[in-house]
Amino acid sequence: MQLGDIIRGFSEEAAASETLLACNDLVLVARVDEAARRYEETVGEYASGAVRRFANLAGNEDWLGLMNVVERADDPGIGCFIYMINWSLTKDEAPKPPAHAGCTCGGGGCS
Repeated sequence: MQLGDIIRGFSEEAAASETLLACNDLVLVARVDEAARRYEETVGEYASGAVRRFANLAGNEDWLGLMNVVERADDPGIGCFIYMINWSLTKDEAPKPPAHAGCTCGGGGCS
């Protein structure tokens, strides 16, 4: 099976939900559940969205990390899924940067 096939499979809500449970990682399930509630999604919606976000937004280093996991995992599909979920959770759990308050110079240019 090719990586594209794996990603397409996990992009489906039911498959992502089943795979999450098959990971047998209660901490991961709890983190996904918390994130899903925060975004008013089901666990399957969040998990499948996490896979799609990784596929669309991950950088070169993220893909290299994924390839390392796939090469070393006993089950490359599960390893790939867990890596992408953790990547998305890390992004979603990171504190948001403070909002820019705008220039307080009075329009004359800041010095």
